[in-house]
Amino acid sequence: MSMEVIKEIKNTESIAEEKIKTAHQQAKDIILQAEGEAEDAIKQAVNKEIAKGNKLVEDAEKDANTQLEVKRQLNQKLCEEIRDKAKLKFDEAVKMVMERIVSINGNS
Repeated sequence: MSMEVIKEIKNTESIAEEKIKTAHQQAKDIILQAEGEAEDAIKQAVNKEIAKGNKLVEDAEKDANTQLEVKRQLNQKLCEEIRDKAKLKFDEAVKMVMERIVSINGNS
């Protein structure tokens, strides 16, 4: 009877060892799966933040282009005003030069 008890104990120990090995393997598999899922989550988060950054850059470029166009139009208007004033001064300068030429020549 004691041999049967010893065999039963050894059998139980073998079963326990096998269950422990299976549990360790399952734990390793779970860890590998969790690491893979964590990597995927990190990649998704990084890609999401990159997309947000790209959107911010795109919005900033649009805003800068809008401001640039407003300033370009303002500068164009100022240039036109300066040209108009210069043209008026030019006409006045021509008139003044003509008057001086006439007055220098006397009776002309």
